[in-house]
Amino acid sequence: MPLIVGAVVAVAVLGTAGWFGVKALGGDEPATALPTPLPSVDVAVPEPVATATAEPTPVPTTVLDSARTDPKKLTLKEAFAERRPSVDGRTYTRAKLDITGSCDKVAVGAFAAALKSAKCDRVLRATYVDSDKRYAVTTGIAVFPTKKAAMAADRRKNLGKTVWFRGLAGAKGTGAERADISGGYAAGVVWGRYIIFSFATYSDGHTPTAQEKDLGPVSGAFRDHTAKVIEKRITS
Repeated sequence: MPLIVGAVVAVAVLGTAGWFGVKALGGDEPATALPTPLPSVDVAVPEPVATATAEPTPVPTTVLDSARTDPKKLTLKEAFAERRPSVDGRTYTRAKLDITGSCDKVAVGAFAAALKSAKCDRVLRATYVDSDKRYAVTTGIAVFPTKKAAMAADRRKNLGKTVWFRGLAGAKGTGAERADISGGYAAGVVWGRYIIFSFATYSDGHTPTAQEKDLGPVSGAFRDHTAKVIEKRITS
């Protein structure tokens, strides 16, 4: 998939999503506020650390901008066909799958309300764990009727206050048990009528420190990997 390198700051601390920086195509620069955990989380917040990852600029096209020109319904099988994908040189095992038409239930605050207002059709998510059980990564795709609706919803995120998609926890023993409450790094992009996102955490649930910068590339790689699902809608 053709890429244009761009900056995306991606840092999170404990909370369902912590503090993210995600830049949508044509959107504003990411927020850089000090993270605020969700009320259910009581944790000391370290200073955020910025890191850069490549952000894809998808192939220019309008076919994905509307359900009228892109009518095929996105399914879990299409989105997450591989049970053990290889991403950026690592092999991961799928720990959990989820699909819901209640998009607001898998997001937080004003962003959750925006998904509903923008008539989000569904959110498909999967969480993967690497073979060493070091990383647990939630990745997904939110589907809207139009590009305009996707962009409108994306503008309502508040990364400084963890107002974004929730991580998807796996069952006990999978290594993804804490994916919904762990701090981590996020990356995302709006492509046509889709928001493609990823959130990388440590399997043990600890908040990444200033010295731990490996989650950013992991998250960016998963975003790019998941984006290929949408690319195939153009090329196949």
